Amino acid sequence: MIDEVIKMKQNKNIVSIFCDETDSTTFLEGYIYAVGVQKFLIKHITPHGLADGYILKELDSIVHLETGGKYERKIEKLYHKKNQKHIDLEIDKNSDLEDNILQICMNNEYITSFEMVEDDECPIKGVINKIDDNKVIVSKLTEYGEDDGEAILKKENIDTISFLGVDEEDIEILRGVNRSF
Repeated sequence: MIDEVIKMKQNKNIVSIFCDETDSTTFLEGYIYAVGVQKFLIKHITPHGLADGYILKELDSIVHLETGGKYERKIEKLYHKKNQKHIDLEIDKNSDLEDNILQICMNNEYITSFEMVEDDECPIKGVINKIDDNKVIVSKLTEYGEDDGEAILKKENIDTISFLGVDEEDIEILRGVNRSF
């Protein structure tokens, strides 16, 4: 599947990425921004054609891809007609993609959402305080923008990382931080 994802990135095609074998209504939509050895980074776009930050996910999680269909063409048209853009990220091609993304999020104090391998029903949201070889320490935030303690996450258990999306933007606004997304 990595070859197909790399091809989608090179062709700059909008792609629908299905990652749940049991639910074909749930998928990621957008442009592939970066591909690592084990993970890919997508510029996520909502069903309304709005920029929705970035999502980092395992390549192995991909069940199937779709591109060039009516839905993808609709999303692309909406995205462009609504003048949507994603912040450009400086990805270091010589380092691990996940480590790179974690470092970008920590350095910029981006609110980051983490879905863990065994618990995708309750993502952890917050600002990264520290990263080491095995773990990520996060100052947790509630959906209301309030401090909610600390989480220590084992890197190997992180399934999905999302940042600069509408959910994270809402928390920023509620915290009183006004960052232009």
